[in-house]
Amino acid sequence: MKKEAKILLTDISADRNREESVLKYQKLLAAALDNYATIKLSMNLFTMYEMFEEISLERREEIEGYIDEINLALRNVYVSDDKSISNISLEDCVKSISDIRDSITARMKILTSYTDALQIYEYIINRIEPAVIGTTDNNIDTQALAQSMYEFVFSENDKMLVNTRIQEFIAQLPVRMTKDRFFDIINNSLSIYRGGEQRSVDDFVQTIRDAALLDIPEGFEEEYPALNKIYNEFKNTDYKNIDRETFDSLSDKLTEATGIIESNVTDYLMLTEIINDVLIVLYSEGVADKSYLGKEYETASHILKELITADDIYQASSEFDEYFVSLEGTQESSFEELSFIEANLDDLSAVYGDMYSEEIKSNFEILSKADLLTSSSLFMDVDKGAIKVVENEADDIYIADIKESLTEDFSSIFKSLSKYEKRSIMAKVLSLMPVFFNTQDEILEYFSYALSSCSDKSELTAVRDIVNDLMMG
Repeated sequence: MKKEAKILLTDISADRNREESVLKYQKLLAAALDNYATIKLSMNLFTMYEMFEEISLERREEIEGYIDEINLALRNVYVSDDKSISNISLEDCVKSISDIRDSITARMKILTSYTDALQIYEYIINRIEPAVIGTTDNNIDTQALAQSMYEFVFSENDKMLVNTRIQEFIAQLPVRMTKDRFFDIINNSLSIYRGGEQRSVDDFVQTIRDAALLDIPEGFEEEYPALNKIYNEFKNTDYKNIDRETFDSLSDKLTEATGIIESNVTDYLMLTEIINDVLIVLYSEGVADKSYLGKEYETASHILKELITADDIYQASSEFDEYFVSLEGTQESSFEELSFIEANLDDLSAVYGDMYSEEIKSNFEILSKADLLTSSSLFMDVDKGAIKVVENEADDIYIADIKESLTEDFSSIFKSLSKYEKRSIMAKVLSLMPVFFNTQDEILEYFSYALSSCSDKSELTAVRDIVNDLMMG
């Protein structure tokens, strides 16, 4: 397909039957998308079925509903003689699968919010642990620890790694700063976005708000009652006067909640990867010129058809070994081929999207959505699309309004929180900020100040142990 793409792109550039060439390019790209997604599905669908076999009873009905809709959509594409779906259109399938994707995305937001909440309280119980279990060290050399951290940060020349290490340490250091200083750091970080796209600012701010639990997603209290019960236990604990029994109980609850979240997230990640590929196939189906597709597509399609129609998936899969051998390496090669063809999509869409027929305009819109679904970000909002150019600039007024709103909301929530919760939230938010130091000396000064300003020996002991673990890898 690369060869055909090169020819078509040359014809488009030279204005040789440009409208026809653009349409052929679209059909070629759709075929490449279809090929890649079909091969991936042939390798992952059986794993999804196996996952369902092992899923807990309380979640079985939900997941079974998703899988039924996925199978129905795949039948529409790969089982052409299935009369039971003759009245179901591709558009119906796209709507159904998109709705499932939205539902899972909403659930993932809730689980992410519980993860943020647990991180806030894990930070707290880690810092009171030495006092509770009697391992507090009263003789920590804070300056030596700060120097070790500083040297570790700059032991590598990789700028990205240096920044990551700084942020990891900031997330763990004691927070002994005023609210005004905290707000100054947030405001300075927001100023970096001045002149950029408003949506970039909004996304950054939403990350901060989510991490601090300023915005609780819909369904937070209802969807996962076991997690909500644990969350409220953490929230209602008096950490200043905590005893060993309560501490041990909270530690067990943290492990329990983590297990619930990990189990759900693992299932949803697998489902969403499948769903994204199903959507790519559905979007491509009405556009692709399948004459471009080769033997590997036929093999992958055959695997999918056999799985979808099988009464016993294990019996069906027992004959797949030779097929999978023939598909070895094709996922990588099909993605490489797709990437080559797709590289021109945005430019062609921008130049010719509104120039020719409604068919070409519609195809570009469909292909752009399908292309976004190949992203490593499984929950990419395909309706928003990726940010390509600055259309709505974040000017001084826009940034100032966001700063004011964020400051007001933090001030409001801090009133209802204990000092332990406030410090934990501050540390979590600070770790999300672009590195806010101007010089290396400032970094050492921050490490030294954060450690030396902490008079709580239990917290210092915990921080030392956590920092040493980070440095030891």
